[in-house]
Amino acid sequence: MFCSQCGTHVNDGEHFCSNCGTALQEPGAIVQQLPVPAPAPSATGKKGSARPKDPYKEQIRLLRLQIRQLKLDLKQINASMSQARAQYNQTSAFVPWPLRRGMKIFEDINLLESQPRKEQLQQQIMQLERQLLVLEQQQLAWKQQQGLS
Repeated sequence: MFCSQCGTHVNDGEHFCSNCGTALQEPGAIVQQLPVPAPAPSATGKKGSARPKDPYKEQIRLLRLQIRQLKLDLKQINASMSQARAQYNQTSAFVPWPLRRGMKIFEDINLLESQPRKEQLQQQIMQLERQLLVLEQQQLAWKQQQGLS
Protein backbone atom coordinates (compact mmCIF):
# COMPACT_ATOMS: atom_id res chain seq x y z
CA MET A 1 0.00 0.00 0.00
CA PHE A 2 1.09 3.57 -0.68
CA CYS A 3 0.37 7.06 0.66
CA SER A 4 -1.92 8.82 -1.80
CA GLN A 5 -0.22 12.20 -1.02
CA CYS A 6 3.45 11.40 -1.62
CA GLY A 7 3.53 7.80 -2.92
CA THR A 8 5.65 6.45 -0.04
CA HIS A 9 5.19 2.75 0.81
CA VAL A 10 3.27 2.37 4.08
CA ASN A 11 2.79 -0.72 6.23
CA ASP A 12 -0.63 -2.04 7.09
CA GLY A 13 -1.94 -0.56 10.35
CA GLU A 14 0.14 2.66 10.29
CA HIS A 15 -1.84 5.75 11.20
CA PHE A 16 0.41 8.38 9.57
CA CYS A 17 2.72 8.46 6.59
CA SER A 18 6.34 8.40 7.73
CA ASN A 19 7.32 10.69 4.85
CA CYS A 20 4.69 13.45 4.66
CA GLY A 21 2.65 12.94 7.84
CA THR A 22 -0.71 12.43 6.11
CA ALA A 23 -3.33 10.72 8.28
CA LEU A 24 -3.72 7.28 6.72
CA GLN A 25 -7.04 6.53 8.45
CA GLU A 26 -8.90 9.04 6.23
CA PRO A 27 -10.80 7.67 3.22
CA GLY A 28 -8.65 7.72 0.10
CA ALA A 29 -5.40 8.29 2.04
CA ILE A 30 -4.05 4.88 1.01
CA VAL A 31 -3.86 3.45 -2.50
CA GLN A 32 -3.15 -0.15 -3.36
CA GLN A 33 -0.69 0.68 -6.10
CA LEU A 34 1.04 3.78 -7.32
CA PRO A 35 -0.50 5.35 -10.42
CA VAL A 36 1.71 4.95 -13.46
CA PRO A 37 2.75 8.42 -14.59
CA ALA A 38 1.90 9.29 -18.17
CA PRO A 39 4.96 9.54 -20.39
CA ALA A 40 6.09 13.10 -20.96
CA PRO A 41 5.23 14.37 -24.44
CA SER A 42 8.21 14.23 -26.74
CA ALA A 43 9.48 17.09 -28.86
CA THR A 44 7.99 15.42 -31.92
CA GLY A 45 4.57 15.06 -30.34
CA LYS A 46 4.76 11.27 -30.78
CA LYS A 47 5.14 8.59 -28.17
CA GLY A 48 8.64 7.30 -27.71
CA SER A 49 11.95 8.91 -27.01
CA ALA A 50 12.10 12.68 -26.93
CA ARG A 51 14.23 14.41 -29.52
CA PRO A 52 16.88 16.75 -28.19
CA LYS A 53 16.14 20.43 -28.68
CA ASP A 54 17.95 22.00 -31.62
CA PRO A 55 20.29 24.66 -30.14
CA TYR A 56 20.61 26.43 -33.51
CA LYS A 57 16.98 26.67 -34.59
CA GLU A 58 16.08 29.94 -32.82
CA GLN A 59 19.34 31.69 -33.78
CA ILE A 60 18.80 30.72 -37.42
CA ARG A 61 15.21 31.94 -37.32
CA LEU A 62 16.26 35.32 -35.88
CA LEU A 63 19.05 35.75 -38.43
CA ARG A 64 16.65 35.02 -41.28
CA LEU A 65 14.24 37.64 -39.93
CA GLN A 66 17.04 40.21 -39.71
CA ILE A 67 18.14 39.46 -43.26
CA ARG A 68 14.58 39.79 -44.54
CA GLN A 69 14.20 43.18 -42.83
CA LEU A 70 17.48 44.46 -44.27
CA LYS A 71 16.53 43.23 -47.75
CA LEU A 72 13.23 45.09 -47.48
CA ASP A 73 15.11 48.25 -46.46
CA LEU A 74 17.44 47.76 -49.43
CA LYS A 75 14.49 47.34 -51.79
CA GLN A 76 13.04 50.58 -50.47
CA ILE A 77 16.28 52.47 -51.14
CA ASN A 78 16.59 50.93 -54.62
CA ALA A 79 13.00 51.93 -55.38
CA SER A 80 13.59 55.53 -54.29
CA MET A 81 16.78 55.69 -56.36
CA SER A 82 14.96 54.28 -59.39
CA GLN A 83 12.17 56.77 -58.89
CA ALA A 84 14.66 59.66 -58.84
CA ARG A 85 16.22 58.41 -62.09
CA ALA A 86 12.84 57.91 -63.74
CA GLN A 87 11.71 61.37 -62.74
CA TYR A 88 14.83 62.91 -64.28
CA ASN A 89 14.41 60.88 -67.49
CA GLN A 90 10.74 61.84 -67.83
CA THR A 91 11.35 65.56 -67.51
CA SER A 92 14.74 65.88 -69.20
CA ALA A 93 13.30 65.49 -72.69
CA PHE A 94 11.20 68.64 -72.24
CA VAL A 95 13.82 70.83 -70.56
CA PRO A 96 16.39 72.91 -72.46
CA TRP A 97 20.00 71.74 -72.22
CA PRO A 98 21.35 74.28 -69.66
CA LEU A 99 18.50 73.53 -67.23
CA ARG A 100 18.79 69.80 -67.89
CA ARG A 101 22.40 69.91 -66.77
CA GLY A 102 21.35 71.50 -63.46
CA MET A 103 18.62 68.87 -63.04
CA LYS A 104 21.19 66.11 -63.63
CA ILE A 105 23.43 67.56 -60.90
CA PHE A 106 20.44 67.67 -58.55
CA GLU A 107 19.61 64.03 -59.39
CA ASP A 108 23.22 62.98 -58.75
CA ILE A 109 23.21 64.71 -55.36
CA ASN A 110 19.97 62.89 -54.39
CA LEU A 111 21.45 59.57 -55.44
CA LEU A 112 24.71 60.26 -53.61
CA GLU A 113 22.77 60.59 -50.35
CA SER A 114 21.24 57.13 -50.80
CA GLN A 115 24.32 55.32 -52.09
CA PRO A 116 26.24 55.01 -48.76
CA ARG A 117 23.15 53.61 -47.00
CA LYS A 118 22.63 51.17 -49.86
CA GLU A 119 26.23 49.95 -49.61
CA GLN A 120 25.96 49.67 -45.82
CA LEU A 121 22.82 47.53 -46.10
CA GLN A 122 24.47 45.31 -48.70
CA GLN A 123 27.44 44.77 -46.37
CA GLN A 124 25.18 43.98 -43.40
CA ILE A 125 23.17 41.50 -45.46
CA MET A 126 26.34 39.77 -46.66
CA GLN A 127 27.71 39.58 -43.11
CA LEU A 128 24.46 38.12 -41.72
CA GLU A 129 24.25 35.63 -44.58
CA ARG A 130 27.77 34.45 -43.71
CA GLN A 131 26.71 34.03 -40.07
CA LEU A 132 23.61 32.15 -41.21
CA LEU A 133 25.70 29.83 -43.35
CA VAL A 134 28.02 29.05 -40.42
CA LEU A 135 25.06 28.37 -38.12
CA GLU A 136 23.39 26.13 -40.69
CA GLN A 137 26.63 24.16 -41.09
CA GLN A 138 26.93 23.82 -37.31
CA GLN A 139 23.28 22.75 -37.14
CA LEU A 140 23.85 20.11 -39.80
CA ALA A 141 26.88 18.75 -37.95
CA TRP A 142 24.88 18.71 -34.70
CA LYS A 143 22.01 16.84 -36.36
CA GLN A 144 24.40 14.29 -37.82
CA GLN A 145 25.99 13.85 -34.39
CA GLN A 146 22.52 13.33 -32.86
CA GLY A 147 21.55 10.97 -35.70
CA LEU A 148 18.64 13.23 -36.71
CA SER A 149 19.42 13.96 -40.34
